[in-house]
Amino acid sequence: MNVPRLCGHVLLWIGFLDGALVTVRSTEVPGDPWATIAWFEYAVALAVALAGVMILRTTRRSISAGNGKHAGNVAEMRAALMRLRERLEFWQTDAGRMPVHEVHRAIDEHLTDDFALFADLRESLIDAFGLSGFAAVMTEFALAERTVNRIWSASADGYIDEVDACLPRAVAHLDHAIQRLDAALAAARPSDRC
Repeated sequence: MNVPRLCGHVLLWIGFLDGALVTVRSTEVPGDPWATIAWFEYAVALAVALAGVMILRTTRRSISAGNGKHAGNVAEMRAALMRLRERLEFWQTDAGRMPVHEVHRAIDEHLTDDFALFADLRESLIDAFGLSGFAAVMTEFALAERTVNRIWSASADGYIDEVDACLPRAVAHLDHAIQRLDAALAAARPSDRC
């Protein structure tokens, strides 16, 4: 965490806790309940909390704006999805077909790096497309990853029918993830011009 964000969090919590402390210390004045409120102390607590919020908002904007790597991360994520899909499609062809007990080793050797890369960069989707774009892409990615895990287990157990049934499902989920990522990219471009 960087120092300005830490200061923002500290100010926000100091303001919040000071406001709570003012409330607890106040005792009601019979007949004049509005005189009970320590307005000046509440105003100071509010000002400190608002200063913290402002620092947090400005540092968040500067992190998002100054972080040009998100566009590169999204491109890298798309490339990882494409490599995963191509590899799984190849394994469905006659040239790529392998004995069932070798599939889980091939997954470990050829797919884990791209799955890990995509998962490590997933936060870039939130910054680039918001939570709805993130959810749309990550839902399909998670389904693809889960299906590949199922392929791995079926291969380790020697169930060739399950491997053959799950390969097209994993490819379909990766196709959907790529389509949703492309749709989010297309939707984000017009707003970048403004």
